[in-house]
Amino acid sequence: MGFLRVKSTPAAALLSFTAIISLVYALNFMFFADCYVTGGADCFTLLSNGTSEGMNSWGNGGPETAFNGVLMFGIFISTAIILNEGAKGKWSTMIPVMMGLATMTAVLWLYWGNDLDSAETPKYVTPILLVAYTAAYFLLKGEDEVDDGLSDFSPGQNIKDTPALISLSLVTLMGGYYCFRALLSPESVSDLVEPGALAHGLGAPSDVTVAVGGSLFLVYFLWTILTILDGASGKWAIIHPGIFALLAVTIQNYVGYASAGDEARRAITDATIQDAVAGPLALLLVLFSYYRLRPEGIEDGMTNAGEEWPNKAEDFNVMVISFGLVLGLLFTLNAIMG
Repeated sequence: MGFLRVKSTPAAALLSFTAIISLVYALNFMFFADCYVTGGADCFTLLSNGTSEGMNSWGNGGPETAFNGVLMFGIFISTAIILNEGAKGKWSTMIPVMMGLATMTAVLWLYWGNDLDSAETPKYVTPILLVAYTAAYFLLKGEDEVDDGLSDFSPGQNIKDTPALISLSLVTLMGGYYCFRALLSPESVSDLVEPGALAHGLGAPSDVTVAVGGSLFLVYFLWTILTILDGASGKWAIIHPGIFALLAVTIQNYVGYASAGDEARRAITDATIQDAVAGPLALLLVLFSYYRLRPEGIEDGMTNAGEEWPNKAEDFNVMVISFGLVLGLLFTLNAIMG
């Protein structure tokens, strides 16, 4: 389907490659983060960080890795939208993703210290994804018209609905805080963590894990900024991934807290309470803004498999609820099965 929506076959191939890799990492981190950070010992994981008991990296940063997986999943959705709906005007999606991947590449090499004895695969996979995604962007500049509307971009305050503007501004402030704190001072985030049992992956995260989360946050932060500065028209393609990612974060946190025994969770601190509240709050603010911005054309150009979508507003409402139910079931089954 994707090759039919994206006219450039090389671009479609490159985007499909980045989508597959990001999906594998996203699902692995979302559902098997605790096993990933313990090297896959006596448990199932799609990928392993190559550590074993007694090594410095063993059992550290499971919850943060799981959170990074959710953010990666949202970026996968943005790529899937391009493949399935076409690339015209999707510069607002792709430029922030390229900036996020470039930042991730930088922090992986900057913060990867000698105390990290896990597999260095992410240091090499990320720049490969960056090159593939960037090459796809330039290949899409021709008949796919990925830059449609970019020349008319005139930054300013282009949201007319005041409640929606306030909500998006709050989301921007929250995203900016989490993003730049993680990028510029990852050690301050790690210091707030009350470590738990290493066998459950509850050790304190490394600076690299925190900074990777910041680079992923950067994509969503830039998407929100673009919505404010460029106006709501047609921004469904960058708001939908954010909605689904925040919905996944909310469900993941709830199921994780509800299902884990005392030995399988960290101590509750002010920082964990703040983080637990931030996800659902951001989800409510984004959803509120989205529905308020429908009259301003946020769903303009929204298609279904490249075709006109007459009942898109109603169908999207059902899609969000269905996605939440399916994801809730998957997280619950994963928790029950251990």
